[in-house]
Amino acid sequence: MADYLKVEVKATYSKKSDFSSPKVVFEPAAYNPTTGPDEYKHLEVECDVGAAGAGTTVFLSEFASVDQVHIKNNDATNKITVRFRTAANFAASPQTVTDLEVAAGKAAVLTDVNAAFGLDLAATGAVVEAEVFAVGT
Repeated sequence: MADYLKVEVKATYSKKSDFSSPKVVFEPAAYNPTTGPDEYKHLEVECDVGAAGAGTTVFLSEFASVDQVHIKNNDATNKITVRFRTAANFAASPQTVTDLEVAAGKAAVLTDVNAAFGLDLAATGAVVEAEVFAVGT
């Protein structure tokens, strides 16, 4: 079975309710595999119960850089805490981590993830199934 993913983000800011004469338009170009990221990884992960940093590790070290990571919490009740380091703060000393909670049944998109550190997914309450889709080079 093939994997498919489509994410579109568009935004318009205007002082008029009909959005005429917009002040800012954000409409990035469509993803093009010949000029954009050329590697991806899709995983179905069973997230262990634990504190942030003590869950299930998702390794991303096969990427030189990570452009996006999509995380979908497939549980109807329990949340997931995602721990990661951003590429921007990886060189900082001491290195800081970022924790992000993904509510039950919801998803998160990360755009600044350090590939060498990867992700740690920790469930609260019970083991949770999640899907992880990473795109990079």
